[in-house]
Amino acid sequence: MSRIVYRAPLALGVRGIGIGAIGLGVALVGAVLTLAAGPSGVLAVLVWTVLAVCAVAAGTVLATGVLRATGLRTRLVLDDDGFLNATGPGAGVRRVAWRDVRKVQSDGAVVSVDLAGSKQSVIRTSMLDVEPRVLARELRSRLNRDRGYKPLGTAAVEDPPSAP
Repeated sequence: MSRIVYRAPLALGVRGIGIGAIGLGVALVGAVLTLAAGPSGVLAVLVWTVLAVCAVAAGTVLATGVLRATGLRTRLVLDDDGFLNATGPGAGVRRVAWRDVRKVQSDGAVVSVDLAGSKQSVIRTSMLDVEPRVLARELRSRLNRDRGYKPLGTAAVEDPPSAP
């Protein structure tokens, strides 16, 4: 078996960079306009607080976009030993060996993998560049190969001997 890595699309990171940069620009323009208007008292505190919250939120989106675009993004790695699920918070167990997998099922944009010990690993395919059914099929295929199962109908059939 080979190693397959599913990642979030690069466009997602680039989009985050753009939205974060626009948000920081809006916060900067707002700060310049606030300085020019020179409000005082409670109004000044309120305006500066709103601008600060907007700037922090935009900076967070920008930083997340940069991290995703540079390669530290969401991923799912399938290899001979098992899989690594880094598709977001609440995904459950991160590194799983094939021997611990009990069941694979897809439901909407989520593929859930039931594991030994009543644990579960949830793979969010909306964060990856793959369809849920395709991913579930690939997971089941690798699980079957690890267990030594072979698909029916693949055995070579010998030609019957011809009658003399």
